[in-house]
Amino acid sequence: MEKRAMPVDTRGKTVVRPIFSKLTIFSTLLVIRLLSARYATIPDCDEVFNYWEPTHYLAHNNGLQTWEYSPGYALRSWAYVGLHAFLCRWISLLPQMSKVYEFYALRCIFAATCAWCETRLYEAISINVSRKIGMLYLVATMTAAGMFHAATAYLPSTFAMYTTTLGIAAFIDRRHSEERKTVEGVLWFAIGGLLGWPFSMAMVVPFVMERFLVGIGSNGVGQIIGVFIKAALGALGVLVAVTAIDTWAYKKLEVVSLNIVMYNVFGGAGKGPNIYGTEPWWFYLANLALNFNILLPLALLSVPLLGLFHFVPTSSGRKHRISTLALINLTIPFYLWLTIFSLQPHKEERFMFVVYPALCLSSAIAFHAVLSIWGAFSTFISATHVQLSLQHTLLSISNWGVLILPIAAALLISASRILAVVTGYSASMHMYSPKYIPENAIGNICFGKEWYRFPSSYFLPDGMRPRFVKSAFAGLLPGQFLAGETGKWDRPGMWAISEGMNDENQEDISKYVDIATCDYLVDSYLPSTSVEPPELEPNYMFDDSTWERVHCEGFLDAAGTRSFLERALWIPGKYQGKTWGNYCLLRRKHGAVDGALVPEAGEISEEENEADRDEL
Repeated sequence: MEKRAMPVDTRGKTVVRPIFSKLTIFSTLLVIRLLSARYATIPDCDEVFNYWEPTHYLAHNNGLQTWEYSPGYALRSWAYVGLHAFLCRWISLLPQMSKVYEFYALRCIFAATCAWCETRLYEAISINVSRKIGMLYLVATMTAAGMFHAATAYLPSTFAMYTTTLGIAAFIDRRHSEERKTVEGVLWFAIGGLLGWPFSMAMVVPFVMERFLVGIGSNGVGQIIGVFIKAALGALGVLVAVTAIDTWAYKKLEVVSLNIVMYNVFGGAGKGPNIYGTEPWWFYLANLALNFNILLPLALLSVPLLGLFHFVPTSSGRKHRISTLALINLTIPFYLWLTIFSLQPHKEERFMFVVYPALCLSSAIAFHAVLSIWGAFSTFISATHVQLSLQHTLLSISNWGVLILPIAAALLISASRILAVVTGYSASMHMYSPKYIPENAIGNICFGKEWYRFPSSYFLPDGMRPRFVKSAFAGLLPGQFLAGETGKWDRPGMWAISEGMNDENQEDISKYVDIATCDYLVDSYLPSTSVEPPELEPNYMFDDSTWERVHCEGFLDAAGTRSFLERALWIPGKYQGKTWGNYCLLRRKHGAVDGALVPEAGEISEEENEADRDEL
């Protein structure tokens, strides 16, 4: 195995540098993350209703409000949202900058932030751990479908993913003093937890424990306690700043991070996260396998592989053992996070975003161990057997195959997964172009069963408002923020008590409007679910007397596509095995009166579906 890379010697005697420069790596990562900003879908409605909509409210004085922003519950931080709204306001000052451009511009900022954080971790790994592991981490984070989807999501878990990346980099950076890297590492995790998502601070525990044990052994209890006091004071400063902003917004003292923990952990009967659905213990394993393919088993096997790797002969056994123990410690955060959240009944994909950097790092360490073990085996075979030319060639091919085939497989599977999601589910973000809804349009655009795919008010003209019509969904939908004085940050919706809100997901009928008030309607037709639609979810697009189709695109009918591979991956030439529906923007016909809908929709022609797919 390659020995652990030594830190940069400040006296200039020993300098270990990454294989590629920071600028090269950042530029490459930025291109990949900008592709995510442009093409990634929004799979989680919480991203829209809990973050994009409040940001739109602060920036444009209207938006949808969830119960979490009601002052009676205060489970969302206006400090976090306000930071992004501040950026949006500056973006809006640019010439010819429409709201949808603000949306994508903010995503581009996310892309640049993520690329910078990944570059920082790559540099820290390459200089302080191993240049080879640094390169393998880079390959993992660049190619993983999970990173593509998470990198530009507007979610606290993504923000915590950024700070986790920086926190890990700080803790392993041996170019700085133990005090500096400990304080900096704790501070990054504190920012991610207190400004973003409080549960993400669990990721700092293995690093703090390591620093505590090492500090006791080298510097004594008093000095290490002093370091942690400094780190705690930094975290306290973050908490005070966030609490001050939220207290100003809610007009009362609110510690939002504490409120989140209290509701999710101590919510009581009929409350808490479990009322929004539960999943089996293996949910995250399945989800991570889909988004990280072979990287997941590598990460899961990292400690056993390092155990084998420990006994691989090296020229310096003592250094080998220290390096192995240090590598094992770097894999613990992944195991810890996966264990904690697999034990929780309520599971969502975004809860794993925080651990994605640790997963990529663990898989890189594991793959490095595999290569080292295979290298030792190959060397042993070469040294103990007289090789013919053909045998030598086969061994060389095997050596390259062990390195290249897993990387190529990970790249191809991830690319296939990304293409499957983008081509199958992007239609919900393509309905709101000025080609279909004029920029000067005024009125209501309504959502029934497609309420959870609304991409945010950033896609609507200033005069259009999103509204909900009754569907089969019987939970609590968002309401409308109270409009305030244009140009001011102090919006009444931040502190006024909202009507019709509750923390038990109980339906509030005041959130619905009469469909007769809808000027536009977004609807979908999926063959597997629309042959006999529920009474409250009729196939509006077939009511030709009331609605006209403005724009339709193909939308993958996952339930109707029998093959798992064709649902999960993009396979060239396999469209015939997929089942497609239509996702449409409908416009009310002039003078139309809502009446009886067509009772049986019938089938959408294959030619129409083919045309819709071609548009993608």
